[in-house]
Amino acid sequence: MKAMKKQIVLLLLLIALVVRVPFLFIVPMVEAPDEFAHFWVTKFLSERLCAPNAEQVIAGGPSAVYGSLPPFAYLPHAFFSHLIPVVDISLSERAGSILGGLVTVFAAFKIGAMLFARHSCQWLQVILPLTVAIHPQFVFVNAYCNSDSTACALASLLLLLALTAIFRGPRLRYAAWAGVLCAGIALSKYSALAVVPVFFFAIAAACWIYRMNLLETAMRLGLTFAVVFILTLPWFARNASVFGGDWSGVRTMKESWAKTFNRSIESQSLMSVLKQKVWWQQLFCSFWGVYGYQKHYLPAVFYIGYLLSIVISLSGTFTQVSQTMKEKRLPIVFFRRPEDGQEDLVKEQAAWLSLCFSIAMSGAGLLYAAVQNLGGPQGRYLFPSEIAFMALILFGLAGLGRKWGKWLVFSFTLGNAITLLFSIVMLFSMFGVKLKPY
Repeated sequence: MKAMKKQIVLLLLLIALVVRVPFLFIVPMVEAPDEFAHFWVTKFLSERLCAPNAEQVIAGGPSAVYGSLPPFAYLPHAFFSHLIPVVDISLSERAGSILGGLVTVFAAFKIGAMLFARHSCQWLQVILPLTVAIHPQFVFVNAYCNSDSTACALASLLLLLALTAIFRGPRLRYAAWAGVLCAGIALSKYSALAVVPVFFFAIAAACWIYRMNLLETAMRLGLTFAVVFILTLPWFARNASVFGGDWSGVRTMKESWAKTFNRSIESQSLMSVLKQKVWWQQLFCSFWGVYGYQKHYLPAVFYIGYLLSIVISLSGTFTQVSQTMKEKRLPIVFFRRPEDGQEDLVKEQAAWLSLCFSIAMSGAGLLYAAVQNLGGPQGRYLFPSEIAFMALILFGLAGLGRKWGKWLVFSFTLGNAITLLFSIVMLFSMFGVKLKPY
């Protein structure tokens, strides 16, 4: 059994690698969102083996707008520039993003094994990582230099750790490793911090399920906080010193961005964002597949197909929840302990609640960024919860009966594959092959 699982994991990783390689050679830097800015930081790290200071960021001009932000996410890219020095750095650095995608697919496989182990459709354990591996927009993001891929990989591992704590118990070492991952996220990309509260929710739920007292719960939460504080404090102290009190680097980045691109950095109201129909349309489309700087759309039939899949999935989820309520199998009530024999069911429900919470937090983080004028409606900002999105969609589709659920899941997976192949052909017809992206 273990040998078979290893073979399945290797096959999934191979599929993920193969479908990302074409984008690696097709997409020019001018068509990869902000890659010129990500590239500047990566090249600086690769050549000087240190982070830039304020003077160097100013000297870098328009390309250095991300120079004040934490650079941890670019370390894999800088590593590959040294690992394969015979290849131009503009191409070799992109391998760092591919690595991040492979880590996310691996995390999806492990999460699927926990979520669907007792499910009537156990083959979903493999379908979940497969859909993550071939999700068109996610593949695109994993094939050019950016901080998103590393941050998503760390967030996926943190989500895996959260579910592990629920299913196996909130051990102290999980709390310590979570601190390392949370610190890595904080030093990679702030948008992925939306997943951090999910782990604390999972730890609290796990401590309740495993009948731990308040002190034991506080020890685990405190350990995670302590590790994060120890690992991140030196960087933020350094940033505050180098960038005139700007400990996060965001203020410097916004000011540089405003000067470089003559754009406003004024905040806007949440209601004004929520009222923009075009904003929501662009967010939905770019989550599935809008390439370049949000300008190369797929034919409408693809987006209609995804919308139908989500509507059907929500219907399936509602059906399953209604059935569970009728059978009175909702024991996850936090004002009382789970009864004997209910632990496994409570663990599953706590895990699914964690995934829902992850999606909600990623959505809230996206809205916060829009309100603060830090970013537009770009689907990649939701990718720290990529596994949660895919898991819930598959859960809903599979919930519409054994026969129909099977075909719906198959259709959704096949739809992703077809969209991905169409995207590769479309972009190849536009740009051809690029051995040097810039």
